[in-house]
Amino acid sequence: MPVLMIRYQVADEGVAELVDAIEAAFAAVEAQRPEGIRYAYLRQAGSTEFIALLDLDEGVENPLPGIEAARRLQATVAKWAVGTGATPQPFEVLGAYRMLA
Repeated sequence: MPVLMIRYQVADEGVAELVDAIEAAFAAVEAQRPEGIRYAYLRQAGSTEFIALLDLDEGVENPLPGIEAARRLQATVAKWAVGTGATPQPFEVLGAYRMLA
């Protein structure tokens, strides 16, 4: 399966709420420890641009919709995203060292 990347910007006033939602979602994922998933969230330093990366093992269904805090994160993104929508885009991994696989 390709790595999915979601890249978007949020309104300045939504950054703190989004960061809180990201932290809550990752705490919930860490507590549930689902197998076959690699998940990362990045923020361009000092900006309002965020990137989420999701990589699932072959045959593994995305567990994030089943995690309440991850659903709240998605709702927070929808609330504060500006410009083009936060739509997942597939990417092929051409090289990675201890990052995605």
